[in-house]
Amino acid sequence: MTWGVIEPNGFGGYFPQGEHVAWKDTIEDYYNTQMTNAEKKDLGMETGVNFFKFSEKFTKDLGPLEEYAQPRTLETSKTHKELASLILMKNRLIAVDETLKGIIEELEPGVHQFWPIEITMPKDTSYPVQYYGMVIHNHLNSFRLEDCDPGLAVDDSIGDYIDYVVKARSRSDFKGLAMSREEIGNCHIWREKYLRDLWIFFSDELAARIKASGLKMPKHYPMKDV
Repeated sequence: MTWGVIEPNGFGGYFPQGEHVAWKDTIEDYYNTQMTNAEKKDLGMETGVNFFKFSEKFTKDLGPLEEYAQPRTLETSKTHKELASLILMKNRLIAVDETLKGIIEELEPGVHQFWPIEITMPKDTSYPVQYYGMVIHNHLNSFRLEDCDPGLAVDDSIGDYIDYVVKARSRSDFKGLAMSREEIGNCHIWREKYLRDLWIFFSDELAARIKASGLKMPKHYPMKDV
């Protein structure tokens, strides 16, 4: 069974509002002191830094995120007593706590990219749980529009640009969204290449491990495997 995870739509314990401290400064320094002219040309940055080019790697299938482009500190605008084990941060970067990281690495060792990220809050306090920035390196095309229940998703593709839009919002709706078991294979956490609106996806085994560990998580609902 596949589980679709809904991206938080407001700031709070699932999406702490904040800034990546010194992230732009570190990239700019690398651009000015280490990046070759050939690399700048390849990235379309001959005249200056385009930070979006670096944050794209947070969510897209563009290979490993270089160390200099990894945010190391999130400074939140308010104090949080409890954050979820999976959180959304600025520029759609995700982070996981130590427990969830351990579960994911046990199920898919060496697949995804993690690095330590500190969460600081007002009054010079730090959130007392270690988090890790995460880049998911499974990017699949497992959504099957033709097998979905009517009215739950539409094809919004234009030419060679493939784009499926999900209209489902409730748990009962999600049961009508179809995912290819064959395409998913042994993946446990992934992003879909062509499916808009849904955030990330869990295998049944990962969802069960999360539940057994009692982790606080964003809303996630079971889908239909075909």
